Amino acid sequence: MGRGAGEPFDAAYSVYGAVWFTDPDLLLPAIRERLRPGGRFVFSQRPPVEGCYGCQASYIPRGSDEDPLVVKRWDYEPEGWEQLLDQYGYTNVRTQVLAAPPGPRTVGTLIVQASA
Repeated sequence: MGRGAGEPFDAAYSVYGAVWFTDPDLLLPAIRERLRPGGRFVFSQRPPVEGCYGCQASYIPRGSDEDPLVVKRWDYEPEGWEQLLDQYGYTNVRTQVLAAPPGPRTVGTLIVQASA
């Protein structure tokens, strides 16, 4: 049986997804509102480029005769995410940056966990 529109969730997660591409001032309170007390919110994304925090623009190339597609993303250092989540009533916030695995990839993964 599916969940009703008003039923709370036990958990919400995003893997390099909605949290990265949605204004946290809109998304974080909306998720918090739908989580049960004690519910978990976990997300991952690329760590920010040093000095590039807040709303950033990603340029995605298209055809040779087309301008690139511009997509907004929100990048914060772990402490920035901790402050934002605290601001919106989350508790037990933990952040960590995992190093990139051996090989050609040089960028790790930021993982953020919080409770409602």
